[in-house]
Amino acid sequence: MHAARETIAFEGIPPAVLSLVRKLADAGHEAVLVGGGVRDLLRGVAVSDFDVATAAPPEVVLALFPRAVPIGLAHGTVMVPTEAGPVDVTSYRSGPSLRDDLAHRDFTLNALAWSPEPASLIDPFDGRLDLAQGRLRAVGSARERLGEDPLRILRAARLVAQLGVTADAELEQAMADARETLARVARERVRRELALLLLAPHVGAGLALLRRTQVESVLAPGAAADAAAVVPALPPDLELRLAAWLRGARVSVVLRSHRYARRTIAHVERLLRLHPLEQGAEPAHDVSVRRLLRRAGESDFDALLALRRAELERGEAAGRADAAAASARLRELEQAAARVRRSGALALHRFDLAIRGDEVVRLLGCRPGPQVGRALRFLTECVIEDPACNTPDRLRARLATWVAGPE
Repeated sequence: MHAARETIAFEGIPPAVLSLVRKLADAGHEAVLVGGGVRDLLRGVAVSDFDVATAAPPEVVLALFPRAVPIGLAHGTVMVPTEAGPVDVTSYRSGPSLRDDLAHRDFTLNALAWSPEPASLIDPFDGRLDLAQGRLRAVGSARERLGEDPLRILRAARLVAQLGVTADAELEQAMADARETLARVARERVRRELALLLLAPHVGAGLALLRRTQVESVLAPGAAADAAAVVPALPPDLELRLAAWLRGARVSVVLRSHRYARRTIAHVERLLRLHPLEQGAEPAHDVSVRRLLRRAGESDFDALLALRRAELERGEAAGRADAAAASARLRELEQAAARVRRSGALALHRFDLAIRGDEVVRLLGCRPGPQVGRALRFLTECVIEDPACNTPDRLRARLATWVAGPE
């Protein structure tokens, strides 16, 4: 294995970042750009997040840059504010030399460094070649690298999803063998990697890797077997993609285990309660369709249409007769929803009513409270049954009838 140094000058590295690296070098300390920023420069992708590795200990970095903030002294990391944004400066972690540091990074395409003086790429593990050939390979022993930080198991799948690369056989086997060690990783770190994976351009490849290595069974037992085909067909909305991935799983248990916010958990559960969408209404009856639109909300209705359409398209491609029949019913529901929306006067919530809550209070002659809420729900149901009654006069008349009769 060679310690390659190739003359290469990158355009577009911010002057403030170059100035930081040169200041360390002028003080007698080797300093280079490292990691994903260098990788993305090679890919021709705009980089906004730069990392620097240096032989200088953190105390020296803090002394050279008075505005620097120690954000991870246990790992030798100091954040230096610059005009180009914050830059993390980390002392060599695994030995006195840059090569020692690069030897313990996760993957070869991240074990890259760039020095401005002279402008050269430092690539001792052939990361540039792996990047060009679309291969994800651990630096040295895959088993050892994953053992140093089990989050790398999930990071491998995330990089497959982001970059469109393919994990090599050794890495894939090591992921399968080490999958249970993910339980030792802070859930917040896992959650961040999952979000990046689910929103990545090659999400299907990432999810397929998680399933092949059985890492998925550790992260989300019972997740949908067809997720690798369905999720990529959906808009890049995290909660919708979580719902698509977790069909069949115990959603609240999985999401709570990864410390998702209660609002996120509630929304994902709600989406799946309404899935499959075509079973929730009779397309021939506008009242039924309006009720479904009200339960789902218009944006979630469209999201659930996308989910069910993607699911059924995969089923039809597999030759399932039931999928073809369900697709026909879904198309009827979609056409019915479009018809209802075009008709206008669609009150899905009390805020859509032609009279406001304060007028209901006045008409009832009472204070704001449960009775007003019941009245507004009654009026909303009236408009769902007959959108033409959503005018102030007609709603006042319906309210008078409601007050006069039994609740």
